[in-house]
Amino acid sequence: MATVTCDICGGIFSQSYLPSHKRLAHRKNSPTAARPSTEKEAIQKIVSLYESLSIKARRHVVRLLTAKDKEVQKDQKTQ
Repeated sequence: MATVTCDICGGIFSQSYLPSHKRLAHRKNSPTAARPSTEKEAIQKIVSLYESLSIKARRHVVRLLTAKDKEVQKDQKTQ
């Protein structure tokens, strides 16, 4: 199943789930719908979300971020 990125929050979801995610997570007038305006605010939001996860989910997030970082570094080397 294809994965896609939410254009609002940058989250990665299955293509079939993305419409539901947007409807549920990014309702109009929702405090969570607004994208953080600064990098510092974005980092604080990420840390807050990370802290709310189970240990297993935290490990999964670390693996995903590590893989993404390697991908970004590889892309930067080829440019």
